[in-house]
Amino acid sequence: MKKKIRTSMIVVALTIFSLFTFGQSVPAELETNIIDLNSPEYANTSFDDIIAKYEGKVIYLDFWASWCGPCKREMPYSHKMQETFLGKDVVFVYISSDKNASAWASAVDNLKLTGEHYLASLSVKQDYGTRFNVRFIPRYVLIDKKGNVVDENAKRPSDPQTVNDIEALL
Repeated sequence: MKKKIRTSMIVVALTIFSLFTFGQSVPAELETNIIDLNSPEYANTSFDDIIAKYEGKVIYLDFWASWCGPCKREMPYSHKMQETFLGKDVVFVYISSDKNASAWASAVDNLKLTGEHYLASLSVKQDYGTRFNVRFIPRYVLIDKKGNVVDENAKRPSDPQTVNDIEALL
């Protein structure tokens, strides 16, 4: 009799544990999407097209390149920010000014970068260069859910205030 009660209690406990453990939804994973805007299929993609794709989300833009040391040093902080905002209406868009597509793709892979990655075409470089006066990288821009530029000199991912700036737009 005692064995049956003990066995029943163990079964009930395991059932409850399983429901709480396996019944919870698993958070979405961070993904990596890469698009070479120099490829024929994206030849007509403009900077505005990139921004319009993410309408309804806060956009944290990161202008960088694979050869840029300060850019690469910010990437672990950027990854942590992505984890902080996982499942929220925030997208991290990285636009590389690399001239060499394989160097860019290798950097994205080797640095285990996540987010939306674009290798800029000449026209896209000219557009964002003129629009935001980008002369040096890294450079960060914060855009609200309606596509309005909120801060064209946004703080770096390593600055703790950056998370607050993004949260204020949600």
